[in-house]
Amino acid sequence: MFQKFQRNELKKSIEDNGGKVASSISKKTNFIMAGENMGPSKRLKAETLKIPIISEKDYINMIN
Repeated sequence: MFQKFQRNELKKSIEDNGGKVASSISKKTNFIMAGENMGPSKRLKAETLKIPIISEKDYINMIN
């Protein structure tokens, strides 16, 4: 769950800014935007692969 954007709005924003939204995490993933309810297995996989986890606020700062 995100505070400023709905999930579909975030997906569109990411794509409009040249990013790609994926349903799974892999070593090709650049970063993960974590909502309030990010599951522990996804967090663990990101940490194992050393993929940065950013917040919605971090993302907004990146695109502004």
